[in-house]
Amino acid sequence: MTDRVVVLLDMDCFYVQVEERDNPHIKGVPAAVVQYNSWKGGGIIAVNYEARAFGVKRGMRGDEARGKCPDLQLVQVPVNRGKADLTKYRDAGKEVIKVLCEFSDCVERASIDEAYIELTQTVEDRIKKKNGTHIATDMLKSSWVVGYDKTKDGDQQGVREKGVHEWLNSVFENGEDAALPLDSNHPQWDNVRLAYAALICEDMRAAVLAQTGFKCSAGITHNKMLSKLACGLHKPNQQTVLPQDEVSQLWDGLPVGKVRHLGGKLGDSLTEEMGCNTMGDLAKLSLQQLIGRYDNKTA
Repeated sequence: MTDRVVVLLDMDCFYVQVEERDNPHIKGVPAAVVQYNSWKGGGIIAVNYEARAFGVKRGMRGDEARGKCPDLQLVQVPVNRGKADLTKYRDAGKEVIKVLCEFSDCVERASIDEAYIELTQTVEDRIKKKNGTHIATDMLKSSWVVGYDKTKDGDQQGVREKGVHEWLNSVFENGEDAALPLDSNHPQWDNVRLAYAALICEDMRAAVLAQTGFKCSAGITHNKMLSKLACGLHKPNQQTVLPQDEVSQLWDGLPVGKVRHLGGKLGDSLTEEMGCNTMGDLAKLSLQQLIGRYDNKTA
């Protein structure tokens, strides 16, 4: 389960960022991108965080959104032959992929604004290069760690720093373990690798910003599904590490429908017939219990 180290990188409000780069006057003000016909102000497909603060959401029509935020800047997606032309956004996404390929030779573009990056070999190479040097809290300037990220309204930055500090101490300075070399014999080897992946991801996101002007968020785990989930926990312009030993904590509060393939009718069935409201509930069921209700493949 922990052989690989995988990052999901997601551009923050990407279409809006692309438009902000082309139209600097909308940067820092409420803005949204609309496409297709202009009926009722057009359909919103991307919203920046300044506009979200007013309650503007994707799927709204522009006129409705301006009712919530009168100063909202609406930018129209280019049109070619009567259809939305996403070329400029795809090209901007390619710029990002080019940067990511500087950090790994295994990059999978998941959509215009998302990519999976396998860092397994990159991490082990970095550990060898650093000769097992431990990582300091201030080296992970925008990182959060699931299980060490409990916060209410208030000093979020302070909570983030404290959580990262406590997690790094548990990984690198756990009693006598501090003297151990950082290799596969280390009792916290999986988390050592995630810590180095977080360090690399900080560098990678900084490179994306420097070379393209775009900000992004990331999830850092051992597989694609978990990285996707982790990425959305702390946004924008942040990254989240999900250690394998904290997955069960995430499951306890995660609705079943939030996981890919478990929405729709299957998700409804799990909730209504099997009593699974969260992934934690689902994890308590045995394979035999699931086979008793679903076909083998689904189970």
